[in-house]
Amino acid sequence: MEFNHKTVLVTGAGGGSGKAIAETFLRSGANVIAADLKLPLWHEPTDMFHPVAMDVSMEDAVEKVVSEYCSKYGCIDILVNNAGIAIESPLIDFQLDVWQKIFKVNAEGTFLCTRAVTRCLVEKKIPGRIINIASIAGKNGFPNSSAYCASKAAVIGFTRALAAELGQYGITVNAICPGSVATPMIESVINTISANSGMSKPEVRTMMESGIPLKRFQEPQDVANLVCFLASDYAGNISGESMNLDGAVIRD
Repeated sequence: MEFNHKTVLVTGAGGGSGKAIAETFLRSGANVIAADLKLPLWHEPTDMFHPVAMDVSMEDAVEKVVSEYCSKYGCIDILVNNAGIAIESPLIDFQLDVWQKIFKVNAEGTFLCTRAVTRCLVEKKIPGRIINIASIAGKNGFPNSSAYCASKAAVIGFTRALAAELGQYGITVNAICPGSVATPMIESVINTISANSGMSKPEVRTMMESGIPLKRFQEPQDVANLVCFLASDYAGNISGESMNLDGAVIRD
């Protein structure tokens, strides 16, 4: 798939799936704005690659970045809302400020970036693509993850509502729901389980993968491949979907 002359904003692009998504678009000819809380340093800036430090939960910061690159390129054609955080805690110990922080990044950050990009798309009558990285946690419940599960369910609901609202402008809105992706986040989960159970890290990984019908974690490139498909002309009539990417763990 080629994305020549397209401009893409990827949030949470400092590593993991976000980095893979940004790299894949860059190889496919797109102008890529790679945003993260800290400036992504995995690629030198070029005429087509623009690393940006941006906090998705801060309205002014989001508006500034989107305005700058809409002015530079005319518009942002494709938005990938990948930035997200996960903090585990039993409900009875869950602190309100932690709950709010998770929602501020995962849900409000998705809202702020989408609103800013959509304003430009609608004004300039460009049939853009919005792709939200949700999670199977937005469809299923996991112990000690109530805030994360709820925030990702919010992203799925947001996706469905916007698909109905923005279809009249030719803008598609879809969500991807990954399962366990081989990133530092899943390594942190493995470390926690290992420390609490006495199992070795390889034993924990084997146990977790054994519950996946395809018997492996997803790779960041798996996420990037689906993102690029949904951003392409091949997916021009797909909107409002929340696609599982989890090796067949959840089948709905």
